[in-house]
Amino acid sequence: MTRKNNPKQAIENIITISAKLFAEKGYDKTSMQDIADAVGMSKGGIFHHFSSKEDIFNAVMERQFEQITETVKKWLDDMHGLTAKEKLRGLIRRNLMDEKIIKESGNMISSAAESPQIILAFTQDNVKKLAPIIADVIREGIEDRSISTAFPNECAEVLLLLLNFWCDTDIFQGDFSTLQKRFRFLQHLMRQLGVDILEDEIINSISDFYENSSV
Repeated sequence: MTRKNNPKQAIENIITISAKLFAEKGYDKTSMQDIADAVGMSKGGIFHHFSSKEDIFNAVMERQFEQITETVKKWLDDMHGLTAKEKLRGLIRRNLMDEKIIKESGNMISSAAESPQIILAFTQDNVKKLAPIIADVIREGIEDRSISTAFPNECAEVLLLLLNFWCDTDIFQGDFSTLQKRFRFLQHLMRQLGVDILEDEIINSISDFYENSSV
């Protein structure tokens, strides 16, 4: 049983266990009773900390985005000394090839697949948390002349929306050929915007990764 005199630990347990339930059963098929049973609390105890299942899901998303944000910042620290363009290329490569991030993001998306409002909230949070970081690197690129654009904020938002959602076949369905074309279009679009950060090598590596993952 969760210790009643440790609310911080109780909240952490609820978030951790709920994240697993959402990933396994999906958001819609996970009930508050399921969560209460798995945590070892009464539903009243759960409601003492969270007002609704959606409130719990938002907390799960918040924690995941905090972890992703910290990971991205660490990656940027690891690339200290590189040009902004090189940093962004490195971020894209790591983001799309990091199995942990792919798995965690995939679990969150699939768990909310039948709830458009949750998918929308997930998308908004993704852009809200990560776009400012990407935009700062783009502005750095304008300063070091490795990037040339008048729209750093907008480029960051479009990149995240297309890369993380439009190029995700769990959200926008499509076969392997469709996925390749989407990446090529994104590459062309970013070049036209002055943010040439999607290399052929990256796209080929991504294609190979996804093709092997589907075998």
